Amino acid sequence: MSTEYRLDGKVAIVTGANRGIGAAIARELAGIGASVVVAARGSEALEEVARSLGDRALAVRTNVASVEDLDRLVAATLERFGGIDVLVNNAGTAPPGKQIYNVTLDEWQATLDVNLRSAWYLSKLCHPHLKQRGGGAIVNLASTSGLHHDIGLGVYGISKAAVVMLTTVCAKEWARDSIRVNALAPGLVRTELAKPLIEYIDSHGVKPNPMNLIGEPEDIARLVRFLVTDESRLITGDVIRIDAGEII
Repeated sequence: MSTEYRLDGKVAIVTGANRGIGAAIARELAGIGASVVVAARGSEALEEVARSLGDRALAVRTNVASVEDLDRLVAATLERFGGIDVLVNNAGTAPPGKQIYNVTLDEWQATLDVNLRSAWYLSKLCHPHLKQRGGGAIVNLASTSGLHHDIGLGVYGISKAAVVMLTTVCAKEWARDSIRVNALAPGLVRTELAKPLIEYIDSHGVKPNPMNLIGEPEDIARLVRFLVTDESRLITGDVIRIDAGEII
């Protein structure tokens, strides 16, 4: 791999990195030279991910719904590594599946706090540090549910649609600072969050998408790697579907 497509000397923060997509992203970025700060609520699994990445990794227990925890995450990153070059807003949640009129106020607020507010606030916190380093890259994890309506996933879809707009706004406003901001919209990926749906698909013989494929966390991680290196230096403000044709 060309040295310009590596992250040697760079520092990356990945949220929701204790398992699944987040852990795969952390491994991928560490594999091309980045120092990686992994953040999530689950401390034991999080520490295990950090240990697996070696000495250039730091685990910071973080509830992304807490602005105080996000402040502490950035402070810990700066204290350990002295700067920030890459942010991956991967942490997410989904309320129990139900139609929108049955969603409670608490479910609404909790979903927006984790999926949208955390991405906005953490990006805002990291912005001056990316700018100070001469630029950088942010990747937000959206979803195909933010691009089309899935019955029963209304609040989740609304939060992810807002993440798409947040991505566009930040990309346009921060381009002058050489900060690229993009979003990924995965379809079905083999994670704990998707486990009930995958079990339903398997037991009923349902085709999940035109290619009849379920994604793996590593599929998403490889695309994140592309988006945070200079290999994608002309790409910003984009929303890339990675869904095996789910919504074509």
